[in-house]
Amino acid sequence: MIVVSELNARRGAFSLKNINLEVQKGSTMVIIGPNGCGKTTLLECIAGLQKVDSGNIIIDGVDVTHLPPEKRGVGYVPADYALFPNMTAWKNIWIAFKKSKGLELNDLYKIIRLLQINDLLNKRVECLSSGQKQRVAIARALALKPSTLLLDEPCSALDPPTKEAFRRGVSDLLKEIFHEFDIPVLYVTHDLLEATAVGDKIALMNHGRIEQVGPINEVFESPRSKFVAEFLGFNVLNGRVISSFTTGILIDIGGVVLNAECQGGLSEDVRDVFVVIKPQDVVLLPTKEGLGLKWRNCHCNILSGVARRIYLEGSTAKAEVEVGDVVLKATLSLEYFDEFDIKPGREVFVYIRASKVQVIPRTKTGEG
Repeated sequence: MIVVSELNARRGAFSLKNINLEVQKGSTMVIIGPNGCGKTTLLECIAGLQKVDSGNIIIDGVDVTHLPPEKRGVGYVPADYALFPNMTAWKNIWIAFKKSKGLELNDLYKIIRLLQINDLLNKRVECLSSGQKQRVAIARALALKPSTLLLDEPCSALDPPTKEAFRRGVSDLLKEIFHEFDIPVLYVTHDLLEATAVGDKIALMNHGRIEQVGPINEVFESPRSKFVAEFLGFNVLNGRVISSFTTGILIDIGGVVLNAECQGGLSEDVRDVFVVIKPQDVVLLPTKEGLGLKWRNCHCNILSGVARRIYLEGSTAKAEVEVGDVVLKATLSLEYFDEFDIKPGREVFVYIRASKVQVIPRTKTGEG
C-alpha cells in the first residue's frame, strides 16, 4: 500500500503542492494530466529520485520519505525504459533479479511467461520493438520483487498501431499481472483511453496539484472542476442561474436556456456557474419526432441548431452544433450517424436530458 500525505516538493520554478493519495495492494491508480503538470516529478519523489520538502511517503507501513532509492522497495519504469541496449533482454532482467530479496527463480519464470517475452530473452535490446522493450522493462522492474510499481508513460514510445494493440489486449494482460503480484501500481499517462484501459482509480493533476481523485467511473460521471471537465473532453459552458427550485435550476447560457436536475438546488447566493455536458449525452436528430417512446416522458431540453464541423474518430463520429451563439460537441456512433444522415449545414434538433446537465459553481477566480 502507498500513502502520500501533504507532499510538497520543488524542482526549479515548479513545485508539487499538498499531494494526497492512497493506492491499495493489487490496485492501479493512473496519474493523468497535461504536460508539465508534475506527474513525473511525483513518481520521482516516491522513487527517491527527487528531494521532498515536506510531507510523507509511506510504503507498506514504512515511512520511506528520506530513504535512498535502493531501500524503498520500488520498481520504476521510466518513459525511455532505461534498458541496457547492448545486452540481451535476459541479462537486463537477470541483473535486477540478482538484487531482489526473496524472489524465487520460479517466480521470475512466471513473470516472463505472463508478459509473454519467452521468445525475446536471447535478443539484444537494441533489436527489440518499442512494445517488446516495454514488456521487458516491466519484467525487469518486477524481478526486483518491489513493494510497489511505478510506470512513467510506458506507452509514450509506442507507434499508433502498437498503442492500439495495447488498448485492445496488452492492457488486460498488465491488469492481470498487477493483480497477480498484489502490489500497488502508479501509472502515469496523458492519454485518456490508455487511462481507462489500465486503471482502477484516476488522479487528475494540474499545475502541481491533484484536482480530483477517485474511481474512474466516478470521476468521469461527476467532474468537480472546470479543468477536470475540460480535460475529459466535455462541453464546459459559462452560465448564469435564472431561477432555482427544489429539484433543479434554469440556467442562461449565452441566450440559450437549459433545465438541469439538481437535487436540493444550489445555494441561494450562487449565480455564476459552469455547465458541464458530456458529448455522449448530446443527442442529435433531424426531426422532433425521432426519439421514440423511451424519451417521450423524460425531463428533457429540446433545442434547435445547425450541424457544423463533423469528423470521424475510430468507431465514432464527432460533431459540433451551433445553438444560437452556443457551440456544443456531440459524439455519435457511426451507425447512428449514417442512419440519420447528419451533415454540415443541416438543421438538427438537440436533445439533452436535464439529469445529464451538471452544474459547477464558479468561484471568484473563475474556476470551479
